[in-house]
Amino acid sequence: MRQRRFRWLLALCAGIGIWGGVASPAFSQAVFPSDVDMQAAQKRMAAALAGAAMPLTASVSGVPDIKALPKPAGKNPDIAKIAEAYRRSAPGNLSAPIADIPELMVFVSFSLPRETLQRIVSQSEKSGAVLVLRGLKGNSLTQMGEEIAKLVGDRNVTAIIHPPAFKQFNVKRVPSMVLARSGQASKIAEDGCAPATSFIKVDGDVTQEYALDLIEREAPAWVEAAHRFSAKLSGQQP
Repeated sequence: MRQRRFRWLLALCAGIGIWGGVASPAFSQAVFPSDVDMQAAQKRMAAALAGAAMPLTASVSGVPDIKALPKPAGKNPDIAKIAEAYRRSAPGNLSAPIADIPELMVFVSFSLPRETLQRIVSQSEKSGAVLVLRGLKGNSLTQMGEEIAKLVGDRNVTAIIHPPAFKQFNVKRVPSMVLARSGQASKIAEDGCAPATSFIKVDGDVTQEYALDLIEREAPAWVEAAHRFSAKLSGQQP
């Protein structure tokens, strides 16, 4: 399979399936993040999601080599073994303390219309937003990699499979855009949720520009963070 520029992160476990500040929608010139920016953002994202009890790995460039992946002994994939294999291959220590930097995530599903997914991917390449999916398409790692490859193509976008994140940020519908403070959001309570003050969420099939503008107008505590990503989308910030 031809190598792709996109990255995707495998983070699988038993799925657990909040409201922070919630903004519900009543509702260029592209400057893309560099590889260094993407790697730094991925480490911060890992820390933001680290409170959920599951293995989390560093991203890998391109579609995984399917032949090198662990083969399940039974009929259904052994999710625990697959996740463990990726965890062992993860470079660096993702649990190290990091700054509480705002991160942008868009929760999606392959059940969404293709046009919606394509728009989200295109905008995420500009904003640096990470795509978050709940699980494997067709319960197949191979099929999931192929579907992500077809969707993302050559764009420089990160996608992760992280079921607990849906509980962590109280995502009950897709698409949903979440702006979170990475350090605070990693402090998961016993119910699996991040502190309500650690993130803000906009539900609905709206553009990232609209959602960020809504946050800037309606949530004073998040103005600076939302403006930072709005600037990336408009090409005003490298």
